[in-house]
Amino acid sequence: MPFNLPGQAGDTLITEAQPRSKTNRHSVLEMAGRYGYILPAIIIVGVITVLPLLNTIIISFQSYKLARPQDREFVGLANYLTLFSEPRVGTAVTNTVIYTLVTVITSLVLGLAIAILIQGLTIGKPLLRAIFVAPMLLTPAVVGVMWRFLLNAQAGIFNYFSSSLGFGNPDWLGTPGLAMFSIIVVDVWQWTPYVFLVMLAGLESLPQEYLEAAHIDGASSWQRFRYIVLPYLTPLLLIATLFRFTWAFRGFDHIYTLTQGGPGNATETLALSVWRTGFVGLDLGVASAISVVMMLVLTIFSLVILRSLSRQLKS
Repeated sequence: MPFNLPGQAGDTLITEAQPRSKTNRHSVLEMAGRYGYILPAIIIVGVITVLPLLNTIIISFQSYKLARPQDREFVGLANYLTLFSEPRVGTAVTNTVIYTLVTVITSLVLGLAIAILIQGLTIGKPLLRAIFVAPMLLTPAVVGVMWRFLLNAQAGIFNYFSSSLGFGNPDWLGTPGLAMFSIIVVDVWQWTPYVFLVMLAGLESLPQEYLEAAHIDGASSWQRFRYIVLPYLTPLLLIATLFRFTWAFRGFDHIYTLTQGGPGNATETLALSVWRTGFVGLDLGVASAISVVMMLVLTIFSLVILRSLSRQLKS
C-alpha cells in the first residue's frame, strides 16, 4: 500500500493547507468587520423605512378607521376595490398624470436649454449659475407660501401687472384651469434648476474634440446636438427623469400650501388624496391602499428607467 515519506508530497499538501485555512479565516473575519461597521446603519434604515412600509401594506388590507381603532379588522382587497371605484380618486389619478407629465417634460426641456445657453457663455457664467440654482435651495413649503402671496387675487404682484395691462384680476388659485396651471408653474420654477445642474455638468464633461471634428466635417449645430450631445447626455437625462418623476408624482408641499387640492378637487393629486382620506376622512385603510399603489407605480417606473440606463451605459 503506497505511503508518503517525510518531506514528500503529503507534507507539502499539509503545509499548504494550513496557510490557506488561515487566509480564509482572516478573510471571513475581515468581511465580518466590514459589515459590522455598517450594521447600525442597516438597522436604522430598517426601523425607519422597512417597518413603516410593511405596516402600511398590512393596514391596506384592513378596515382601519382612526375614529374607531378598536374595530380594526382584515378585509382583504376591499380597500383596493373602494379605491378603484371612488370617483374622487379617479380625478386624483387624472390630475396626477397631468401634473407629473407636464412638470417633468417642461423641466427637462427648459433645464437642458438653459444649460446649453449658459455653457456657451464666456462671461458671467458663475453668477448666472448661482441665480438659476437659487430656487432649488428653498424648501417646497416656503416656495408654496411665497407663490401664494404672489398669485393672490387681491394683492398679488401678478394681478397688479395684469390689471395695469388691462387683463383684469384673474383668480390664479380659485379657478380650476388656472389653479392647475399655477401649481405646475411653481413646480417647474423650483425644480428646473436641478435638471439644469445635471445637464450643465454633462455638457462641461463632453470632450470638445468630438464637436470640433463634427464641425470640420460640416455638421450643422442641430446635427452636432442630435448625434453627439444628446446621445452623450442620455444617461444623465434618464437619471434626471427618474428623480423628477418621483418628486412630481408624490408632490405634496406645493399643492397643499397653494390650493389644498382646490378649488373643489381640481388640483387634488394622489398624494393629497392620501392626506385627505387618512387625516380628514380618518380612513387609514383606503389611504394606505393609495400609498401602496403609488409605491408600485414608482417602483415599476424606476425599474424601467434603471434598465434603460444600464442598457445605455453598456452601449
